[in-house]
Amino acid sequence: MTQTRRERIRTATIDEIKSTAWKQATEQGAAALSLRAIAREMGMTAPGLYRYYPDRDALVTALLMDAFDSFSAALETARDNCAADNHIGRFRAICKAYFEW
Repeated sequence: MTQTRRERIRTATIDEIKSTAWKQATEQGAAALSLRAIAREMGMTAPGLYRYYPDRDALVTALLMDAFDSFSAALETARDNCAADNHIGRFRAICKAYFEW
């Protein structure tokens, strides 16, 4: 199903919020993550940001969910690149993907 224009804009804004939040967390540490600073960097008002995330914890939860999804996908991809009956090879591939992620 195709998204409406409004839904595409909302999705793009959420992606930009997350990207800006990751950048801020990387540069200043996760404890310094600030919705107000994210909004300022994006050129929007802080209250405008609250339309997307009700508070800092909701944004942090979304970032953690994205990280766990990425981690899980990396492990599954590594596992699936080995033959199903090669259990040792699959285990090694998963371990390698774990360390590389």
